[in-house]
Amino acid sequence: MTTFQSIGLPLLALLALITVVAMVRHSINARAGFGWLAVWIAAATAIARPSITITVAHALGIGRGADLVLYCAILGMLIGFFFIYIRFKRLDREITKVVRHIAIHQSERGD
Repeated sequence: MTTFQSIGLPLLALLALITVVAMVRHSINARAGFGWLAVWIAAATAIARPSITITVAHALGIGRGADLVLYCAILGMLIGFFFIYIRFKRLDREITKVVRHIAIHQSERGD
């Protein structure tokens, strides 16, 4: 076992445990929790068995397993940023509606 594996695998196990605890406490919903667990398991698999990433990378026409992991991380972040942006815009519209409603209500009452 390499030094990176001896550090990375326990860290991922801890993150998986934290995710399960958050799901049990309903801090995150089950869909998000299982999504994060899938990420932690995929990362642990890639760290424990780097040959798997090499095999998958070659099957996809990518030269190295590390490149595959990097591309997947970038795609994952871009997708995550996109969904965060959509949620932010929705919250912005909802806040605008609430503020307008309060302003109209207060002006009707003469406050």
